[in-house]
Amino acid sequence: MFRTRRPIPLAWRNLVHDPRKLAVTVGGIGFAVFLMFIEMGFKNALIDSTVEVVQRVNGELLLVNTARYALPSRARFDRQRLWQARQHPAVAGGYPVYFENLYSVLKKVDEKGFPIRVVAFNLNDPVFVSPDIERHVDALRAPQTAIIDTKSKRKYGLAPITERTVPQQTVELADKDIKLVGTFTMGTDFANDGNIVMSAANFARCFPYMNPGEDPLNQIDIGVIQLHPNSNLKAVQRELAALLPNDVHVYTKQEFIDQEKAFWNRSTRVGYIFSVGMVMGFVVGVIICYQIIYSDIADHMGEFATLKAMGYKNDYFVRLVIQQAIYLSLFGFIPGLIFSWGVYHLLASMTGLLLRLTFWRGLLVLVMTTTMCIAAGCFAMRKLVSADPADLF
Repeated sequence: MFRTRRPIPLAWRNLVHDPRKLAVTVGGIGFAVFLMFIEMGFKNALIDSTVEVVQRVNGELLLVNTARYALPSRARFDRQRLWQARQHPAVAGGYPVYFENLYSVLKKVDEKGFPIRVVAFNLNDPVFVSPDIERHVDALRAPQTAIIDTKSKRKYGLAPITERTVPQQTVELADKDIKLVGTFTMGTDFANDGNIVMSAANFARCFPYMNPGEDPLNQIDIGVIQLHPNSNLKAVQRELAALLPNDVHVYTKQEFIDQEKAFWNRSTRVGYIFSVGMVMGFVVGVIICYQIIYSDIADHMGEFATLKAMGYKNDYFVRLVIQQAIYLSLFGFIPGLIFSWGVYHLLASMTGLLLRLTFWRGLLVLVMTTTMCIAAGCFAMRKLVSADPADLF
């Protein structure tokens, strides 16, 4: 009996027969993959870093001034809205959170200062889900104390910011002496180069002008609403919206995060620039891959002519080129992924941004890379598919 021979993996052999050429090919596609990863990384860092403080909030609903279009906005509302929200039978607690990032200039004594975002809350309120913050609550009860984000920029003059080196350092915040009693990790964003957390009482001492002539803590930035277990989230949201005056908006936590992401992604030039950069990386990849596949087809035109003359149909060559494009996408994606992962870690340590390389983001770039290579292959093989075998010799 005759054994059926396995088909020759021509697409594979075309790629690997010349290791030097393969290395150059992988480098070109890997560069395009790296471009897409970097642009996507900065775009997602812009969004992830901005909403990280909200991600850590321990509540199902958030009260926000209706005029507050984004977190850096200074639109505040009266604390009495929290007391009103607490009257709802499904509400287990309502807690204020305070932000300041304009007048909160941080500096070492006799050195130049820079604005830093200050986050404050009543220390008895279960506002944040953050072990870093929770373990310093007792230390923060002392007057004129705060903890600082380990990812805060070097320009504050405190680097390296670690749990061992920072405690007991005295700095000036809004021209008030502040003792740093510990650290936490949150991350910077495109609006804030660092973060400080302190008690609401210390916040009032540092920024007494927040509400001129009245208690500075009467005006709050975000109200955190916690519900009793098994409460209907959407129903309570609607009922609170009807109960409260129209100077505040009631968001679910996820709605507020989504709104913040949409603002930075669509309403600012930064989000647009990184989106365009990602598209440009894709276009560069198509061009590089097209040149590689077209060159390979040209180099083997005689062999393809022979196969056509032997009776091989166009669908064979289509499958061949698509297989080769898929191999190229995988070969280029792996080094691009590894290099991007290393650069992500380097940039995260240098900038404090949350550059996260997740599975789904990696999968998105892999799909884009495969699409890019297949599209380039389809452009490159048009001459081969349409040509007569006699014209190819």
